[in-house]
Amino acid sequence: MIKAIFILCISSISALYSQTQLEPGLIDIELEGITNIVTEIVSSPDASKLFMIGTAKKAYLYDVSDKQKASLIWKNTDLGCLKSSAIAKFSADGKYIALQGSLSTSAKIKTVMFSKIPKAWQRTDDMAVLDAMTGKVLLNVNDAYAISISNNTAFISDKDGFKWYNLPDGKEIKKLSIEENEYAAISPSGKYIVESWDADKQAMKEVASVVRRKSELKIAYKAKKLLAIFDAKNMDKPLFISDDEIDVVTNMIFDAEEKYVYFQAQLGGQEHSTNGNLFVFQRVELATGKIDKSYGVKGNLCKTGKNGKVSSLFMGGDIGFLKQIRVQDPQNTDDFSEFKVRIKLFKSASYFSPIAMIDNTTMAYIYNDKHLYLWDYDKLKRFFRKSADASQEELVDKIKDALDLSIEEGDLKKDIAKKGISGDYVMDITVEGPKCSVKTIFCESDESTNIKMQNDLKDILRKTVFNIEIPKERRIKFRHSFQL
Repeated sequence: MIKAIFILCISSISALYSQTQLEPGLIDIELEGITNIVTEIVSSPDASKLFMIGTAKKAYLYDVSDKQKASLIWKNTDLGCLKSSAIAKFSADGKYIALQGSLSTSAKIKTVMFSKIPKAWQRTDDMAVLDAMTGKVLLNVNDAYAISISNNTAFISDKDGFKWYNLPDGKEIKKLSIEENEYAAISPSGKYIVESWDADKQAMKEVASVVRRKSELKIAYKAKKLLAIFDAKNMDKPLFISDDEIDVVTNMIFDAEEKYVYFQAQLGGQEHSTNGNLFVFQRVELATGKIDKSYGVKGNLCKTGKNGKVSSLFMGGDIGFLKQIRVQDPQNTDDFSEFKVRIKLFKSASYFSPIAMIDNTTMAYIYNDKHLYLWDYDKLKRFFRKSADASQEELVDKIKDALDLSIEEGDLKKDIAKKGISGDYVMDITVEGPKCSVKTIFCESDESTNIKMQNDLKDILRKTVFNIEIPKERRIKFRHSFQL
């Protein structure tokens, strides 16, 4: 018996690190520890670690120094004040991880009363800094536009202006009141601060596109922004102002030499449009303020690697979602690699397929539906994965994930708290298509079971619809343990 158990343990450990080559240029790496939807992944500066963050305030760090496997270093299940997921950036030295709440990566667009011109501005969200070695939260900030790290300093832009915090103790060093600012970031060396702000009319008069077309002034002044580039040691007057108007900035990335800053903007006030789903990725020369390159309209979550390659996420499709991750050569937008996935089953997860490019290589990590893929985008230029035809086991996993997520942060959490339910319960649940609604529930009880609470939980679950598409009249039965 002891020998059998020992063999089983060894087999389980091996499974944690198994990997499968799907085709030349694409490896599927199995992960341990993932229990929620992952919305962002990012590689450390030395490419030895991979950080993941998702819903339900969970974050993970993996050792990927061996590119064929990923072993869990730490898991943080409570990221403090963060209400939603976040985009992440490592500090240049790899010591810290800055988290920018995902709401701040979108614009709020509204038609202003007595004006035909829509007003666009960046949303705010919560920010945090993690110790990359331990996953410990070092700093939490509420309702800010952006967070960036320079050496051992965290820089925050919010509605009041700028704030600097010391790391790792998280103590505020200084603050500066700034009017009309939104997204702002400090460069890794601390040399520059680049700010997006609602420019005044005089500043807009000097913008190239407005000079060419005077009729643009009113539209630009009401709905557009400008970038200001400051010497971080002297915030009295900008060194340069961008040579063209821009839309609502939601992210910035400095290159390693601090010659350029790349920014992502949401097209808010463009041509009187209130369509908030289009994004643009552009590059600004820090020494001049000149916007010298535009990568065209892309999906959200644009990134750039040290090799100059640019990645972006496209969304589309009428039946379910078609996600297309592109990695393109910035010198030739027609030269790109694509990783496409169509998902119909698990709607709450179908928005996300984050990518992390590995610097100075032609490889990237992509996370999709509890799979981590290592993709050589030069070797494999086109890949398409259709995940609509899932096995019974995969469907059970998806339903359980949806159940756990709802208990952690959804409607079930509210209903359970309202009824004051606590304790451990084991239930056999049967769901039925096409909307995956609960059909039957059978409970396993013993003398320690609180029968009233068990029945209350049973009544709540009977009303649950998981919104996972399965064939009509198909039934799926599974056992689930609740620890409340």
